[in-house]
Amino acid sequence: MVVSKKKPRRKSVRRKSVRRKSVRRKSVRRKSVRRNSMDKKDFPKIFVINLRRDEDKWKKYEKDSRFIRFSACNGVEMSQQNPYYHKLRIMWNTKDRKKKCTAGILNSHMSIIEKIVENKVDQALVVEDDVNIDFQSLRKIDLKKLPQDSMIYFGGVLHPPNSFKDKTWDYKKTTESFKKGINKINPEKYRIFGGFGYYFPKWELARDMLQIFKEKSKLKPLDTEMTYLQKSGMIKYFYYPAISYLHMDDAEKGVHGKSFIKRDMKYYG
Repeated sequence: MVVSKKKPRRKSVRRKSVRRKSVRRKSVRRKSVRRNSMDKKDFPKIFVINLRRDEDKWKKYEKDSRFIRFSACNGVEMSQQNPYYHKLRIMWNTKDRKKKCTAGILNSHMSIIEKIVENKVDQALVVEDDVNIDFQSLRKIDLKKLPQDSMIYFGGVLHPPNSFKDKTWDYKKTTESFKKGINKINPEKYRIFGGFGYYFPKWELARDMLQIFKEKSKLKPLDTEMTYLQKSGMIKYFYYPAISYLHMDDAEKGVHGKSFIKRDMKYYG
């Protein structure tokens, strides 16, 4: 009798332990699924402007599903058929090839802004294909808590407020006033250039910007046009240190590569 009583007890103990293990496995799976889904929700839609022929530049993005490839306009091949070739206002002595390239860049950025508006894409980050993104910093940002009333620079280049030739302007002194996270642009002290990291919290902001550009008979390069919007108060903010910043080896291959100052681009060099 004693032996027969012990057997069922052992069986019942084993069953309980098996059940506990299965419950633990399910809970682990649920946690991992939640983490993955949270990662996807926390990131903006990242559009990378890239020429189809520049496969080498795209390689660093192609295996990462967080990046969306956007086909850039080949300004040289499109030449004067590019509607922005004749609309572009640029220095009179600029060589024709550079003008075609600059018009192609303008076309590319205007096209992606149009796409954001047409598809009503909220939380859209636009970068060029010579950019690195700090995903560790980006993951920590609550996109819903960012300002919703303006486009936000996630990266860029600082310049004097009025003239590139202003030798009295102090880059280091200017950056000392920046705090980590969102900063309000002060157009009286500096301006931000560069189309390699700008973020639209809401698609309506892209629509309003697009409307301004469409009403102009002539346009300067996009980053120059954006400095005018900084002065008018339409573009208000930038994130510091930069979330998206130039990969210098790739940037130097571009049409404007020689114009970049050798500073740490994460700090708006």
